[in-house]
Amino acid sequence: MTEAQTRQHQIDRLLAASGWHLTPRNTVTEFLLKGSLDSAEELETRGFADYVLLDDKEQPLAIVEAKRSSRDAIAGQQQVREYAELTQQRFGIVPFLYLTNGREIWFWDWPHSPPRLVSGFHTREDLQRLRFLRQYQQPLAGVFISTSIAGYRRPYQVEAVKRVTEALESGQRRCLLVMATGTGKTRVAAAIVDVLLRARWAQRVLFLVDRRSLGRQALGTFKEYLPHEPRTRIEGGTVDPDARIHVTTYPSMMQVYQSLSTGYYDLIIADESHRSIYNRYRVLFEHFDAVQLGLTATPTDFIDHNTFELFNCPDGLPTFHYPFGKAVEEGYLVNYRVLEAKTKFQITGIKAGALPPEVLEQLQQQGVDLGDIDFEGSELERRVSNTGTNDAMVREFMDKCRKDATGTLPAKAIFFAMSHHHAKGLWESFNRLYPNLQARGMAQIIDSHMERAEVLLDEFRFRDMPRVAISVDMLDVGVDIPAVQTLVFAKPVYSQVKFWQMIGRGTRLWTDPANGQAKEDFLIIDHWDNFAFFKMQPTGEREHVSEPLPVRLFRTRLTKLTLLSPGAERDETIARLAQMLAALPADLPVIRVHADELAHWSSGAGFENPLTHEALTTLQSTLAPLLRYLSDVQLAVMLFELRVEQIAVAWLTGEVKEIERLRELVRQDLARLPANLREVQAVEATRTWALSEGFWRALDLGRLRQLREVFAPLMVFRQMVSSEMITLNLPDTIAQRRWIVYGPGGEGAFAPRYQEQVEAYVRTLVEEVPALEKLRQGVVLTDDEQESLSEVLNSPDLFITEETLRTVYEQPDADLVALLRHILGIHRLPGREQRIRAAFDAFIADHPTFTATQVQFIRTVRHAVLQGAQLSEDDLAQPPFSRVGPVARLFSASGVEEILSLAQRLADGN
Repeated sequence: MTEAQTRQHQIDRLLAASGWHLTPRNTVTEFLLKGSLDSAEELETRGFADYVLLDDKEQPLAIVEAKRSSRDAIAGQQQVREYAELTQQRFGIVPFLYLTNGREIWFWDWPHSPPRLVSGFHTREDLQRLRFLRQYQQPLAGVFISTSIAGYRRPYQVEAVKRVTEALESGQRRCLLVMATGTGKTRVAAAIVDVLLRARWAQRVLFLVDRRSLGRQALGTFKEYLPHEPRTRIEGGTVDPDARIHVTTYPSMMQVYQSLSTGYYDLIIADESHRSIYNRYRVLFEHFDAVQLGLTATPTDFIDHNTFELFNCPDGLPTFHYPFGKAVEEGYLVNYRVLEAKTKFQITGIKAGALPPEVLEQLQQQGVDLGDIDFEGSELERRVSNTGTNDAMVREFMDKCRKDATGTLPAKAIFFAMSHHHAKGLWESFNRLYPNLQARGMAQIIDSHMERAEVLLDEFRFRDMPRVAISVDMLDVGVDIPAVQTLVFAKPVYSQVKFWQMIGRGTRLWTDPANGQAKEDFLIIDHWDNFAFFKMQPTGEREHVSEPLPVRLFRTRLTKLTLLSPGAERDETIARLAQMLAALPADLPVIRVHADELAHWSSGAGFENPLTHEALTTLQSTLAPLLRYLSDVQLAVMLFELRVEQIAVAWLTGEVKEIERLRELVRQDLARLPANLREVQAVEATRTWALSEGFWRALDLGRLRQLREVFAPLMVFRQMVSSEMITLNLPDTIAQRRWIVYGPGGEGAFAPRYQEQVEAYVRTLVEEVPALEKLRQGVVLTDDEQESLSEVLNSPDLFITEETLRTVYEQPDADLVALLRHILGIHRLPGREQRIRAAFDAFIADHPTFTATQVQFIRTVRHAVLQGAQLSEDDLAQPPFSRVGPVARLFSASGVEEILSLAQRLADGN
């Protein structure tokens, strides 16, 4: 197709779709910018712009350089830049530029930013708004951040805002904030919107959420912190053009986005951006030419949605990261304590042969076929529902849950149920076991099956009743209810992202208005070993960030390689490792950077025996992470391969229990292959053998290799187990209970429990011991009264002493009277940590011109002081401080002296 044909059949149509019709007041073609028609210049010296788009005063607004469809659209980059310079000379206007071949459209805001690919031409209104913003925008570094929105007593929020504004000023158009649930992502987003609006970097903002309830919550945040900015919700296909802030769900935006121009928004914020936006909804981010900001609580690298790639973080480093552990350490979130509680049937399953005769008779009278009663514990609420198990969970909750100020009723709590059927069963258990409380509506189902579920959610959030929300997905993520003090995991969770989101429902700081008591931590009752599944450590941190499946398979095979002796098995493992590396998409920029290394290793030549430490580090740390970009991954096939390779590693290292665990998973995979399928029938004898005890009793690497080669390709046919649910009414009890203690109160497993007992006991003594009553009234105790009080406290069974209280409350310098005043709530003792944090927060607030990097440096100093470090100027030039930046460049000499003076004073306890 010639250039003229491309223009006529493609480019003209694309321009018309954005309102640029070929009329003298709208669009000019073959616009002469250099020379004249009457001059004697040669034709080739004249400068004809293919299209000039005019503003509403008929002045040049944009220039379009067209190429025929077979040419690269950006081939005319030098030419269109010359046209821009000529336009500037002739009209005193710097136009926007487009390069297109009818297939691609590149937009160039020359000379402010490089060309970028866009989905269509901007409308006249879009370009005139962009020109206004370009003309009047202010440097972001000079725009103050409103601490009434973000940053008040939370300097990390200031750092987050500055990280984004500094990235934007450096030319980046995509940013990602990874902040733990409860640390104020939406407030930070509101502060960023406020800065960009005031600095004339944006005029229209889109805030995307994946649930209507989250949209309502976001609108409330913008109403509170940006009350003068017009805002609206997009619903039912209606878009208010007068609003500057639009909030909507992804599905609602899908209904209207095609009616909006490419440049309709200046900023798009994607809340909880680890979900929803990678397949169907990704088109929204490709349609609009806008700065894009992702917000998420947990980074993840699942196969089909790469957050980091979407938001231009190819190295896996977000624009700003503030994890849960850091937020707890700095006192902005509360930590949790976990009670792992499993019922008898969860542990042993429900099997007819293990049930008492009277129960079997009862089941037969109900018409239940005893041959059907053979369920594993993992099948509860999947294939079988048992009212007794639900009853046991509800009783455990009522016994162990955090109570309100009266100590009689549960404080706000959330049950995470498996399904609506399960939620209804739990609700019926509350009705059956606690009818007097249910008459007041204490526990309610809140899920999508319930009419007016959002009204129920508001009542749970803002009213006294209900106290317990039984939720199926609706309350798992994004709902901000600080008063929640108990979470019940009544279902297994397999997504680490979702697991951390669910934990986040309880992490918010909160003070009970009834008694002024601050929430110090919260309780999680875990009925499904979720913490064990995710290998949670006692500190509450994850063992490691979850790996994409191809990365896990590659690293497992690499571990296996290090355990193998020279021979056929080692050669075959090398071949598979090299094959995985060779399959990486070579055209991706992040892959091209490592082209030489990949060529070396994918040939198989570099796998010496044994691997050197340097080679192993390169494979593990540099090349393995690239496997996240592997395309066309078949999940079931690769998962089966991974399990078999993990068994091989366990066999080589003699881990018998790990082999047994993985063997059952492999057997389940094999059992789920459809027996009537021709491909499966062809290997039925091998499958029967692999399912037998004999296969596993004499296990070796050869058998594992055969297992993988024969059955991995067939896993594409693997079926999920589905059958009609059976409902039973069998008594069940909590049979396993183990406390895991988290948070600053515990020096041992039972320290928090001891603290609770001490506080309860001291409160009961107030009416009996005159010295305590005098203390509560503010009367100074005599030495004799203090000694008498010590004797009363240091008695069985608690043996309360000044030393034990110092240990429990982490107050090494406090005396007994101060500790008791603290326990009675008369005067709270400010801890060393609290004093240090407050001083550094004040220091940062007193220096509002600090950059984000300077704020991060000060926070690093604060962390060192909290750890007891005595700092010198030389220390500030060493890690971890030097990893933030060179102190001599970040601060003046007097600034360094000021920082050291503050650190020394606090380290000395002043």
